[in-house]
Amino acid sequence: MGRTSRFLAFVAICWVCAGTMFPEVVDGPPARLAVTLLGPTPVVDDLRSLCDEIGGRVTGTPACERAVRWTAERFRAAGIEEVRTESFPMPLVWGEISARAEITAPDRFPVRVVAMGFSPSTPKGGIAAPVVDIGSGTAEDFRRVGRKSRGAVLLLRSDELVSLEKLFQEYIRLPEIIDRAVEAEAAAILEMSTRTRDVLYRHIAGFGAGLAPLPIGIASREDSLRLVRLLEEGRDPRIRLDLVSNAREGYQARNVIAEIPGREKPREVVLLGAHLDSWALGTGAQDNGCNVAMVIDVARAIAGLDRPPRRTIRFVLFTGEEQGLWGSLGYVRSHREELDRHVAAVIVDLGSGKIDGFSLGGRADLTEAVREILDQLEELGSLSLTTDAFVGTDNFDFLLEGVPNLVANQEPAPYLPDYHASSDTFDKVDLEALKQNAAVVAGLVYGIADRPEPLGPRQTRPQVSELLSETGVDKQLRVFGIWNDWQSGRRGRTD
Repeated sequence: MGRTSRFLAFVAICWVCAGTMFPEVVDGPPARLAVTLLGPTPVVDDLRSLCDEIGGRVTGTPACERAVRWTAERFRAAGIEEVRTESFPMPLVWGEISARAEITAPDRFPVRVVAMGFSPSTPKGGIAAPVVDIGSGTAEDFRRVGRKSRGAVLLLRSDELVSLEKLFQEYIRLPEIIDRAVEAEAAAILEMSTRTRDVLYRHIAGFGAGLAPLPIGIASREDSLRLVRLLEEGRDPRIRLDLVSNAREGYQARNVIAEIPGREKPREVVLLGAHLDSWALGTGAQDNGCNVAMVIDVARAIAGLDRPPRRTIRFVLFTGEEQGLWGSLGYVRSHREELDRHVAAVIVDLGSGKIDGFSLGGRADLTEAVREILDQLEELGSLSLTTDAFVGTDNFDFLLEGVPNLVANQEPAPYLPDYHASSDTFDKVDLEALKQNAAVVAGLVYGIADRPEPLGPRQTRPQVSELLSETGVDKQLRVFGIWNDWQSGRRGRTD
């Protein structure tokens, strides 16, 4: 039996058995949502259409605009009447045109490479320069290399990606390394891929609004290790690096919004969000197409209930996330006057790994209320709560605005190996876990929206400031170049 056949058999069994999974609350909305979402739904067909027919969805490209229209149509087809798009400004949109690298001495061979997101182009004709091993890019590494960095292409080593912690370290180390490279007058940086088997991927170098100060490429791990061996043998390789990209300012991107009005408190909002945009080396299945399809499926199931929750549920598919969380920033700025009435923002952004709980964004005061809701979903598995906070996905600006925010904690496989990579395609998605996740998320969001009391208050600016300090997020803001925006009030709650 093939993978698809096994999955369809699993769905059929779940659908037949779902009515007996919740013997005590079989008539309650969480149970009915689980019955619906674990049974046959269009979620797999939606995901396949988004990934295989539209593909990679870089904000600012025609593909992303097609995806915006596609998701709006899917929400309407799900029976939701209130569907719209909302524009927000992107300070800069970026795309790679071409990326080439070749070792020209002592032997000649090609190097597989892509441009880092928001890398500037190299000068016309590329850069011809010696390769210098900068190790891990620490201050000590730069002192060791000394003046050799000047005019060189710096080979930045990396550890193989084995955990979410390693991924976070990959992001957080880069801004300081770039600053050191600029000070050392390097010509460019060539970062070793953290993935094996020639897998290439793309990140951004920081969360600022402009291009990086020097060209940055990501080279395949195997080619990079070959370069390391040449350097260790003292053979002094030289490279020609040619990165060509385009960038334009002043783009108006769009988020997609659909909502189901609440039956008693329609002005109060519970938001469920995921990001629609992706990089384009793969087709954005794990990051984050599977959760786009899941949000639409949850909306479809809740719209099908005969009793909507007390509060309005607003489903938001953000764009501009991969380039610096611009879609969610645009949303909070456009909706600032109603953020006091946002009861919670729930974000899902770790692919199709099984949801094993939720992060509360540093808000330990929300634990009891969320625990009460999750306890009603115990038939769907054990779900824990964490009180960590971080910069990295679309909950972030809700956190800075003091709005209670939750992020799904998920098993890192199958997300990590294909994160931002050419291998991020439909066939990598764990379809069984995706169905299970939909049932969990639907139960949580409905529970928050139907709860007589809110989860907790919106925090004031002093309270947010204290949270940033206690969780260490203030240090992340400094590393990623966001601190000045927070300090000046350009970003986050001001009172």
